[in-house]
Amino acid sequence: MADVLTGGGGDGPRLSERWDALSRRVRYLTVSLALGFLLAGAAAYVLLADPRKTAPPAHAERHKVPYPVHSTRMSFVRITDVDIEKRSFRVELRAVTKDPVLVRRVTQEYAAVTMELSPARAVTVQPGQAERVRVKARVTSCRDLPMRARLPFLDVTLRNARASQDLSFIPGDRYARALTRVFRTVCGPSSRP
Repeated sequence: MADVLTGGGGDGPRLSERWDALSRRVRYLTVSLALGFLLAGAAAYVLLADPRKTAPPAHAERHKVPYPVHSTRMSFVRITDVDIEKRSFRVELRAVTKDPVLVRRVTQEYAAVTMELSPARAVTVQPGQAERVRVKARVTSCRDLPMRARLPFLDVTLRNARASQDLSFIPGDRYARALTRVFRTVCGPSSRP
């Protein structure tokens, strides 16, 4: 006669047999307790994992703020304080923003003209409040300066909670005409090179 090999489970009762052997009352109690634990676990998960109550990570707040170039608009207002002797003048701009921003620098494309903020510190622009940005300019060489400004642009450095950005913008025809008048005034026929 050959040996019969059996599985390692042995000859004991199976799980279904044990379940059937329990009284009806014990089975109802076991099922009720299991469902109760499942419901309590689901409720705890919902309460603890509520997205409205969890704080977003610190970097997420920074990324909610748009880049300065997307939230800030600048426009030309006027040119004032033209001084023929010093070859200087002031440019006044208007800045508006949707998020707090610093205007840190304003320069331009002409090598013969220097520009800096006046006073020489960053201008803070708050949402909903138009802010004047004043720039002091000086012509350093009439020889290298065009007598007609054609679509001149300004280079501006803006900074907010998200980033610092350098951008160029063309203030428009009014600025080009006003700049041309200033160039012709301070570098006219009677001026020196």
